[in-house]
Amino acid sequence: MSVGAYRVKKIDYVTPNSFNLWHDDKLVEFFDEEYGLYKSLTEGEGLTYLPVEALERAIAELDLEDCTVEALSKDIEAGKANDGWIQYYCF
Repeated sequence: MSVGAYRVKKIDYVTPNSFNLWHDDKLVEFFDEEYGLYKSLTEGEGLTYLPVEALERAIAELDLEDCTVEALSKDIEAGKANDGWIQYYCF
């Protein structure tokens, strides 16, 4: 079996962003320590996946701003319709 590399023609993303890698320190640290957020990113940029469970735990366990909770809640809803995973494009 092989894995092909495909040129990306278009990435369609939702705005505003769900969270900020530079400013949401507690959240990003939680995602990285518990779910390996940075493993698939190159110098903090690129595509990564998180399970819905990660977002649900973050909302329950961290003291997040209301706007971040609202954004993550929307992501949870979308992730549940997508096999329980959320893909993020970080740039």
